[in-house]
Amino acid sequence: MNEDSRDRTGRAPRRRRGVRLAAVASAAVAVVAGGAFWLSGGYDAWSGTGSALDGACEGDLAADRVRALLPDTGLTVSSGLRQDGWYCSVSAPGGADGAGFEVRMRNAEEPFGPDAAIDPGEGAVPLGGGWTGSFSYGVGGADGATPADGANRTDGARGRVVLLLDCGDESGDGLLAAADGRLAGGRSFEDGAARARLVSALTDTALSYARRTGCDAAGGTERVREVAAPVVDARRPLAEASGTCRGIVDAATARRWGAGTAAETPAEPAPVERCVLGSGLGTPLYTFTASYGPYGEAALSGGGGALPAGGAADSPSGHYRMSATCPGADGTGVYEIVPDDGLALDHASLRAALKSFAAASAALHHCQAPS
Repeated sequence: MNEDSRDRTGRAPRRRRGVRLAAVASAAVAVVAGGAFWLSGGYDAWSGTGSALDGACEGDLAADRVRALLPDTGLTVSSGLRQDGWYCSVSAPGGADGAGFEVRMRNAEEPFGPDAAIDPGEGAVPLGGGWTGSFSYGVGGADGATPADGANRTDGARGRVVLLLDCGDESGDGLLAAADGRLAGGRSFEDGAARARLVSALTDTALSYARRTGCDAAGGTERVREVAAPVVDARRPLAEASGTCRGIVDAATARRWGAGTAAETPAEPAPVERCVLGSGLGTPLYTFTASYGPYGEAALSGGGGALPAGGAADSPSGHYRMSATCPGADGTGVYEIVPDDGLALDHASLRAALKSFAAASAALHHCQAPS
């Protein structure tokens, strides 16, 4: 069976969000009923050789996609519910250095707990193809853990994909899906085919889980066949900005700010989008961030001294914020500008630049006008 033979184009009948939540809650009750078994880490697990992967993770695991991602390895599979949501984990022999793949699913409207945040990754790039998602290198591993010292952030053998899947038009009605992959044997996600395989393994698994739990998730408009590689140095002349930094400041404002470069990603929907304006030498000066779903809620709860861009008061630090109501998993969109410490502040221009950035990002996500 080739890699594209498992395209899932059928859509389940739409169900109310309450049905989906009830299904997850019922599953949680069943697991909790196991008492010490769940709390001690009990799960469904078996060898992934032969056809065993086909029924793994309550039938949701995209077995052929995972085999393409992790070829020629004896695999062990586990799945279950944890406090931070449902997971499906595939691992190969080799301990922490072995190949692996893990998917995590949670309701997009649920805020992150203190230890349950899923970092999209430094330098994450949008997936395109109609998906609200991103890919990054070297965040965490197949077990989903992020190294405390950040030692693996540039490890090409590790990759992370994060997706927001709509379950309806109501704001907040959707799922957050994330996959961590680790390759072994000298393989790397610097290979575009490997990136596409990781994305396909996540999207197929996530869509199956969504349908099983009552979420009518259509996913992206097309299969992701090419995934851009994160660029280590994304700086370019500000005048050449064509992505998230395009048009947010005019030439006169850029001169006043001393901004001559932009570090940006393509203007495609992602759970977290950024634009960094820098000096002519590339030193960061102003960072713009758009956050959606649980990332938006986390930005709101984080505070940080931000003031409303439409308010009368000036922020002493130049940190301003806007928000918008968005359909589906995007929930609440939150837009911020944060200048580097010590810069002379031009409050009117800071507010105007943030409004331009927020309007462009909100339009990509079909949100209401930011305010």
